[in-house]
Amino acid sequence: YIAMAGTHQLWALDLNAATLQPYAGTGHEGIRDDERRRAWLAQPSGLAVADGQLYVADSETSAIRAVDLTPGGAVRTLVGTGLFDFGDVDGPGDVARLQHPLGVAAGDDAVYVADSYNHKIKQIDLVDRHVVTRFGSGEPGHADGGGTAARFAEPGGIAFADGRLYIADTNNHAIRVGDLATGVVTTLPLVR
Repeated sequence: YIAMAGTHQLWALDLNAATLQPYAGTGHEGIRDDERRRAWLAQPSGLAVADGQLYVADSETSAIRAVDLTPGGAVRTLVGTGLFDFGDVDGPGDVARLQHPLGVAAGDDAVYVADSYNHKIKQIDLVDRHVVTRFGSGEPGHADGGGTAARFAEPGGIAFADGRLYIADTNNHAIRVGDLATGVVTTLPLVR
């Protein structure tokens, strides 16, 4: 699956058949839940697959969307309300607000979000769509530490492995590691 931000669509590349075609989104920029070919997206960016769902950071709507990967599957919104609606609010999915998320990762019945312009990493519980800040104070900077004491500068990419989040901290030019068990963020040492 490929996020086509410029055309507001998701495309599918079938490596066996050597085909590339639109998979979700009409190309209209906006937020509309519907069958995947009739849904609207707005600059989709990060993607993650888990349990038959494709999770999408839909950046321009500051939303997180889920695409059911079964034939005829639909696009639904986990968090987000409309084009250019944004903020920094934790809480139920209908109330929560993000600001230009760029990355998503899925694991342990949750979706983790690189909430880029809020300089935070948030977690969406897949059972009740409740959003909480896991890491980041919301102030841009570079600081390791526990939970909301940590600071990021526009985190963009995120991956989940072995109970940890690996975060591309874009403006700090660093890979950060958020340990979900201890709640501590560290900077991954890079060897040259």
